[in-house]
Amino acid sequence: MFSQSAVFDDVYQHAHSLQDWPQEYDQLSSGKFEGFLEDIQMDAVRVFRERMKQSVVQDTHTPMGKISMMIPHHVEPSDASEQARQIMASGITLLPYESDFSFVGPEELDYSIISIDHERLAELLSHETYTRLIGFKKSYGIKTAPGFLVNLRQQLSELIESLKTVTQTADNVELISKATEDKLIQLALTIYEADDTGKNQLKRLGNQHNYIVQRCHDYVASSEGSCASIVDICKALNIPHRTLNYSFHKATGTSPMQYLRAVKLNAARRELTKSYLPVTDIAANYGFFHMGYFSQEYRRLFGETPSMTRKRYADRV
Repeated sequence: MFSQSAVFDDVYQHAHSLQDWPQEYDQLSSGKFEGFLEDIQMDAVRVFRERMKQSVVQDTHTPMGKISMMIPHHVEPSDASEQARQIMASGITLLPYESDFSFVGPEELDYSIISIDHERLAELLSHETYTRLIGFKKSYGIKTAPGFLVNLRQQLSELIESLKTVTQTADNVELISKATEDKLIQLALTIYEADDTGKNQLKRLGNQHNYIVQRCHDYVASSEGSCASIVDICKALNIPHRTLNYSFHKATGTSPMQYLRAVKLNAARRELTKSYLPVTDIAANYGFFHMGYFSQEYRRLFGETPSMTRKRYADRV
């Protein structure tokens, strides 16, 4: 059994601390980032809990051979819709299988992930349900009764707390780990089998709004679009300006200008941490040709200057 518990003041360190789960985070809202991760891995089951204080764009690729679900503990209300955002605030989100997955979290987000080896679930689920789960290439939402979700959160928190008290040198660590793993699998089966019998209403998440945001994000992250303005993006992707604005509002809760500026600032920050290029050159690579404006917007978003970021990372080497 492997376990870790950590707090973070840096969004990139938080993103890269989750082993064998490739992901990249972009901070979207302004201010000091606060993150928390609790991660426990057993033979066939992994459960981790993440809390973040700041809106973050989460880009990930769900790991190979794992069937995963997200259980919300707290999702701060925002203008974004569940459908466009691709995660459920008042239900369970079934994550896509071995696929790219991206969503924008609100400024306060707290959730747990249960991830189970597909071979273990293949032995326990009906062939129809198992085949459907490994066929998901988009996230799906399950609307549950409020009482069910409250009970599920409580059981999950209690199981995680019980594992935290176990040390690797304990004589009964394998027995406790196995018993907890079985309980987590049973929790997952309760959800998957309820969907199988029609007790839960399953709906596919994501829509045209999310698709447009992802296209814009990918374009701005490319070398071709790194310096693009909103007008450039509308022209390059053939998207009407009004449609662009509405899609960003529904999927991210913010404007295209704020979102895409933040994506560029995050890209610049990543380069600052690993490149010896002058700050002015890095800023220009992402369309910030006025150094005063770049420094102002950078500090507004991250709460520190570019030079402070570079020094902080240099001190960690």
